[in-house]
Amino acid sequence: MKLGEKIRELIKASRFRNVSAFHRELTAIFEDKAVNYRTLSQIINNHACARERTLNQIAIILGMRTCELRANTDSQELEQEETLGAFTYNDKAVLRALENHLPFMPGKLVLKRGGRTTPEQDRPDGPKSVKWCAVIMGGVSLSVTGALGEEKKTFYKGAAFSFDARQKHCFANAYKGTTVLYIIHSPAVNSDLFLAPENNPDIKPA
Repeated sequence: MKLGEKIRELIKASRFRNVSAFHRELTAIFEDKAVNYRTLSQIINNHACARERTLNQIAIILGMRTCELRANTDSQELEQEETLGAFTYNDKAVLRALENHLPFMPGKLVLKRGGRTTPEQDRPDGPKSVKWCAVIMGGVSLSVTGALGEEKKTFYKGAAFSFDARQKHCFANAYKGTTVLYIIHSPAVNSDLFLAPENNPDIKPA
């Protein structure tokens, strides 16, 4: 079972019955530190991975420990490097936040053999945003869809590249083994979650 699915079912089985009532309780207890409703909704629908602080808030309201919340789900105990947040696209693609207190967001994308991220983009009508990437292991194929259509390029270990993150894009492993690349996203996005465009109501279709 996915962690988001388990949280959703626990909320339905609790005295709150629905997400709105559950979030009202979160806000009443944690006030301005509470996870916002949009983030909570993305988490329970498996479109985002919560930070430990967010999971701790959810667990407290449900009367559980975070380890109990994670039990029997696809979520494993986070490594030290991942405690700032991580998004699992699938079992072969994981993006880990490395720092939360900078004007840009550094992350590490790990793609296992055959791994591919889901298409994503920042708000097309938002301020200019850039992703700078450096391949430190293996090779990656980048697909970017802009006004002139889709463009694909492949980069291998030692290569660096950048692109406008407002364009729809995705990464795919182009190597026979694991591929790892560092990504600097500027300006920083909400570190609680990473949204695919179809899951983000603020993003217009490309």
